[in-house]
Amino acid sequence: MSGPGGAEGPTDDKALVEAVLRELSEAADMWEALVAEAERITFTVDMGDIHAVANVDGKLVELTLHPKITEYSHDELAQRLNVAFAALRDEAVADNATRYGGGLR
Repeated sequence: MSGPGGAEGPTDDKALVEAVLRELSEAADMWEALVAEAERITFTVDMGDIHAVANVDGKLVELTLHPKITEYSHDELAQRLNVAFAALRDEAVADNATRYGGGLR
């Protein structure tokens, strides 16, 4: 490679490659840290009869139902679950807005 001041030698090329590799390594470390942080983020809702936990990807990772839900009709149970899921979604949207300054797409 040649620069504005003339031809660069092999040691200059080696230094450039090492600098680029160092930057790439630092960027990879940063992304690994961000992914590790995201894996620890969960959203929780506890409605007494329903306890639900979702991860940052929106995957339901825990759902606990109180024994009294057996007294609910199908429609009542569906409604309660939808309320719980809506609360989890609201938490995720608020967290996203706080972290990244905007709504989910």
